[in-house]
Amino acid sequence: MEAITAGNKRVLQVRRVRSGGFDKAKRKRFLDTLAATCNVTSAVRAAGVAQSSCYRARMRDAAFAAAWEEAIATGYQRLEEALLDYALARVVGEVPDPAAADPEALAQSPITALAERTISASDLHFAVGLLNRQRAAAEGKVTLGRRVKMASPAETDAALRRKLDQLARRMGPK
Repeated sequence: MEAITAGNKRVLQVRRVRSGGFDKAKRKRFLDTLAATCNVTSAVRAAGVAQSSCYRARMRDAAFAAAWEEAIATGYQRLEEALLDYALARVVGEVPDPAAADPEALAQSPITALAERTISASDLHFAVGLLNRQRAAAEGKVTLGRRVKMASPAETDAALRRKLDQLARRMGPK
């Protein structure tokens, strides 16, 4: 059984997990690999599920969405540490537990390449840019996706009134 929770930890729905679905073990494998690599595609592959299943679970389950954000934050923190270590020309850092993350995804991660000093100049520039963008987003200076303007209550009320007026005109006098 799986509980789908709201942001306030209130249980919204309890349902049976399909056989072969995105169960707890696959979610853990996904989150561990995401934290190790900062790469959703690698994490999806490691968990053996469809990418849409992961995004759907993130939309529906507040606890999973929070764990996803925490995994990304952990991954970016590790990336920042690896970049600092690289810049200081010394390797001091936490080596991820190979049992917790997918070894193949971990081997292909830029974080591992940084720690082993096998990263290319273009990958290094990409990692620094990615880290800068993530930090700016965390500080509220930029968003990682498109900017979305939220409508005010007055704007939504006005839009609803316009639609209701249009509907009334279509229906005609009764």
